[in-house]
Amino acid sequence: MAVLKNRVYCAKMEKRVKDGKEWKEMAKEQEELLQRYRELDRDCALLSRFRLDEKQGGSRLFLPTEEHMKQAWNRWEALRNRTDALEEPDRVFSMVKHHFQDFLDSLEYTLRDKEEHPEADHLGVHWEIENTSRLNRHPDEERCQGLTDYLREICDAKDCVLELIRAKAEGSTGDLSEEFLKESRMVEMYRTDRKRFFPSFSDSQMERVEKALIETETVLKEMAEELRDDEAPAAEMEEEDLNRTVKMDEEAYRTVLQKQMGVSLDELLSWYREEIEKTRAEVFEIAGKLDIPEPEPTTMEEVNEILFKYEGPCDTPEEMLDRANEYLKRTRALAHEYVRLPEDEQCICTAVPECCKDSYPWGGYEGGDFSIRPLVGQMFLNVYNYKNVTDGWIRMNTLHEAYPGHHVQYVRAAVDETPETVKIGAKLVPLLEGTCLRTERAFQDLFSEDPFFPLFVAYRRHHASVRICADLMLFYYGESLEKVIRLYETELGFDRVTARGQVRAHQNSPGYFTCYYYGMKKICEWEKAYGFSKKEFTELLFSAGYISMDRFEELVKMTPEERERYFHDFSSLLKESETE
Repeated sequence: MAVLKNRVYCAKMEKRVKDGKEWKEMAKEQEELLQRYRELDRDCALLSRFRLDEKQGGSRLFLPTEEHMKQAWNRWEALRNRTDALEEPDRVFSMVKHHFQDFLDSLEYTLRDKEEHPEADHLGVHWEIENTSRLNRHPDEERCQGLTDYLREICDAKDCVLELIRAKAEGSTGDLSEEFLKESRMVEMYRTDRKRFFPSFSDSQMERVEKALIETETVLKEMAEELRDDEAPAAEMEEEDLNRTVKMDEEAYRTVLQKQMGVSLDELLSWYREEIEKTRAEVFEIAGKLDIPEPEPTTMEEVNEILFKYEGPCDTPEEMLDRANEYLKRTRALAHEYVRLPEDEQCICTAVPECCKDSYPWGGYEGGDFSIRPLVGQMFLNVYNYKNVTDGWIRMNTLHEAYPGHHVQYVRAAVDETPETVKIGAKLVPLLEGTCLRTERAFQDLFSEDPFFPLFVAYRRHHASVRICADLMLFYYGESLEKVIRLYETELGFDRVTARGQVRAHQNSPGYFTCYYYGMKKICEWEKAYGFSKKEFTELLFSAGYISMDRFEELVKMTPEERERYFHDFSSLLKESETE
């Protein structure tokens, strides 16, 4: 059990309590309360992993049957009651209790999503294959067995999932049929090119993987056929109506923002127009001071042309990756000056996974397994789109995605003594993305030799503010898709295809893209208001874990002694049991 470190609280009690026996009883009560908090953290984490039965064994597939969902909701309600009943004798306990409430809010959405989309695991088989191929660093036999066991579960669940899909279907299942067919083709791609994805596997391991992939491919095709609707019009024959709207009910949108993302709709409405004006003006101000022969730009399209000309792409994908790895060396050295990190952690730059090439036009990041040391993450760049990945994007990615960005968040989540639910996250996106958006500006001087990088950073910040406007236009004001596409064309100089892709991303994740600028704005305001040094605040951001903005504000306002208790006293019981 963790040792209670609340020295200030204990000192106050000691002054008030003269009887030594009474003092010991009070200290024991505090230890017992702390243990209840840690047990609740463990149980919340287990439910988030859909562990409904301690005898569940190694099964990773959760089938959202009526019985399973009833069990899950009963477990969720019991956890909510336990959380609400927790004593909170001081503001450290209070913060952790509020975090549990955040976590259960987020978990409610996770459970509803499972209930509404029983097909999700079957349409995400390619992610399991990718993870086994690229991110899983366990011994080959363990990787092989884990993948083949999972694929066996996928195949065995065919009939159950089809039954659940039909029970949920309110009309045609033709669209789902197409999705299953696409997934089968992706599995086929991994099967035919398996030596590239699993180069170290032995012949016998490769045979087992091939057999499992063949069976999975067959099952997915059968499911596609079962769901095929001959009366449904072919998607390619339909002409998209861009004049339609996707407006949400105001309360529904407000709830998504607050309970799922931790974003206040009222706050967004109070300042989003002002922030767009500010970020746009900053872009043109910086552009106007550049020592270049071109006239001062007056449109975002002209700004893009300048960035492309002077911050242009590499000549080959190989050159792009080489350049990124050189930038990573510089950003890694910087991060180790500002944030506590293990010496042997590593982030490598690699090509975007083929399955992600259309989803990540520039690049992204993926962490690995918390249990394997040294910790290694992957920043990837889109080699298929390298002619549009400018030098500005490469520099920015090494800051935002790697150091001190998402890779640092992954490493600290793995090594810090925080609660398990803090490692998983609750309403985390504003702090997660806001921190990395802050990083771009806070550390842009690392590339001081590049006079165009500040312009690129300003352009990126404008992009983040425009995303809020676009989200509100779609879901709050009910503007047409066409109007929001034009917003991206005029405010950011995007071409038609890129602009439509941005709007489609909003449609798939209402509220999500408000988080970046919202989080960054609040983070920077607190940094200034509370007088932190740049180094102190950077360390605090990366030590906080995956918590909501409201919880981070509580952390900011704590004394150093209180923060120390949060960082150590509530450590994960699951992590303890795994290391015993």
